[in-house]
Amino acid sequence: MAKPSKDNRCPCGGKGWYFFNTGDSKSPRYEVQRCDICERYLGDLAALEAVEHAFQSHTALLEFVEKVSRLQHGDEPPEVDDPFERTSEDFIVTLNQVIMDARQLLGTADKCSRCGQTVPYVVGCPDGAEVCRACFEAGQH
Repeated sequence: MAKPSKDNRCPCGGKGWYFFNTGDSKSPRYEVQRCDICERYLGDLAALEAVEHAFQSHTALLEFVEKVSRLQHGDEPPEVDDPFERTSEDFIVTLNQVIMDARQLLGTADKCSRCGQTVPYVVGCPDGAEVCRACFEAGQH
């Protein structure tokens, strides 16, 4: 469980944990320990869980960046085996998917209160419902 850092100038750099070699040079033993100065985490186990979460997020971020890097820039010539240029509608669909992937990765995607799907944004309705565009257009609000 993380709590706000007491000091942003903490030697841990705001991470709330350190990576220590608790062994010796002949027999190293590495551990993650919480930072006792900022006390961001309640204990070593909570700090280790934060490191694991950061690693998992990092992996997802790398996969996302690799996916984006394979996209063609708008001015880039088409691939040799691509017989036609993509339409602007194709680019819009691709861009919307990239935005959705980024929002899911960051945890900022919304959930439709009607159909339950994860969507990049919801439409706020006068009755207080927050629905996806498809549900809104279908009058389900």
